[in-house]
Amino acid sequence: GVFNASTGKELTSYTARVPGEYLPVVLKVLADMVRYPLFDPEEIEKERGVIIEELSATQDDPQEWVNLLIDEVMWPDLPLGRDDAGTIETVAHLQQKQMLEYLDTYYRPNSLVLSIAGNIDEPQVIQLTKDLFGSWEAGEHKSYSTSLPPRDTAPVRIIKKATEQTNICLAAAGISYMSADYYALLLINGILGDGMSSRLFQSIREEQGLAYDIGSYFNSYAETGNLVISAGVDPSHTQEAIRAIILELERLCTTPVPADELERMKAYVRGGVVLGLEGTQQVASWLGSQECLHNRVHAIDEVIASIDAVTIQDIQRVAQSCFASEWRRLAIIGPEDARQVEYFGKLLKGV
Repeated sequence: GVFNASTGKELTSYTARVPGEYLPVVLKVLADMVRYPLFDPEEIEKERGVIIEELSATQDDPQEWVNLLIDEVMWPDLPLGRDDAGTIETVAHLQQKQMLEYLDTYYRPNSLVLSIAGNIDEPQVIQLTKDLFGSWEAGEHKSYSTSLPPRDTAPVRIIKKATEQTNICLAAAGISYMSADYYALLLINGILGDGMSSRLFQSIREEQGLAYDIGSYFNSYAETGNLVISAGVDPSHTQEAIRAIILELERLCTTPVPADELERMKAYVRGGVVLGLEGTQQVASWLGSQECLHNRVHAIDEVIASIDAVTIQDIQRVAQSCFASEWRRLAIIGPEDARQVEYFGKLLKGV
């Protein structure tokens, strides 16, 4: 089978994909990994080297780096503004003792969800879970650190680097996944920048030729979020491209989305939800993350109904709230003059 692990801003996942007959063995291995890791000093040093190399490589890739930088601009000196992988300095100084203390604090059964999908024997799984995790003592549940983005902060960050293109991330406020407006923002993101038929791609790349590539994505967390527009542009078009992006944001705020465009996007998003749950691994991931983050699992029919319930008025209202000039943030990596921060700050506000 295949074992893997991933770390995000709010979740760490340990996964396995194996034939059903090996489920008991796999559960034992996963239980041993999360409950009794060795943290062998020699293995720690090997992994330290790997992670430091990965962090160094990120700064050699301006397109990836600028997507990390925009989070720093949105959430300065806050947990959500930091790279999941840490920094070269923090990784270099991390010690086994700190790892064990972290494990003892956060790795507790009341902070863990076991999610399994496939051809399983439910009574067997329940018994295995009791056998493997039943003696594990609960700990104090740690809540997330508050990371609401500050209003009064420097909205622009420029890192000068000799690159052939300027890498831009323009961000705006987002929505918590706990909010009733989550699905409105999901559709807004699709309309703006998800795919080649999106407004940003058609207007800024195809019609105006201002960007090599452009698109958008959004992040939603327990109490906050952001929507990010990422673009690679010729340095001579940087200012013009930013103006064009802001015009598209403002168009969503001032002009109602045509009904046919909204219906097409709803169909596209509904299809993505259904197709994203075709495999057992995707189903297990969905169930686990829903339970961890929402304390319940939303049925697919419930999600589809929430998407369909979004109105034209919802789109405009959420856009007006999220895209207000006070929430706009900008990160640039490329051959731009770092002294232009003030100019780009005015540009963000539409001045």
